[in-house]
Amino acid sequence: MEIFRCPLSHLISLILLLFYSEAACGPTKRRLYKMQTFRIWDVNQKVFYLSNNQLVAGYLQAANAKLEEKIYVVLTESPGGMFLGIHEGKLWLACVKSGEKNTLQLEEVNITDVGRNKEEAKRFAFTRSQNGSITSFESAAYPGWFLCTESEGDGPVSLTNEPGDTTRFYFHADQ
Repeated sequence: MEIFRCPLSHLISLILLLFYSEAACGPTKRRLYKMQTFRIWDVNQKVFYLSNNQLVAGYLQAANAKLEEKIYVVLTESPGGMFLGIHEGKLWLACVKSGEKNTLQLEEVNITDVGRNKEEAKRFAFTRSQNGSITSFESAAYPGWFLCTESEGDGPVSLTNEPGDTTRFYFHADQ
């Protein structure tokens, strides 16, 4: 068997070539989608919760405190970019155009599938900006439009192009 009579250096070179070729041919854009859980509330202490399948922000006390929705986050490839979900990561916030207005809606999607298509992923993506302990979330699909709450309690979480107190949030990892 001639193959076993080759010098050891040839055999090592062959092994290195095969190892390098396998690594080079493997998937180049493989991502791990790690989901993290956060608490969110606006600067007026309103928390997010579901009411009639709509995400709203309001003051929850005593027995109602258990209705608070945690925010499930999956980071995107862009700096500060993330997908925001609720309901144990089953519903995801999406920015869509409704007539002339940019709106926020909840969609039941597999975010790992969405994340593979950059154009589709854009409407689910938000860019997080932080100033001290205050965070804001800008829509990747509609730059200049921010996640917001209503001034009054129990109003829908939506989008606005007028930054202010309604676009400022406390956003902390859930312990």
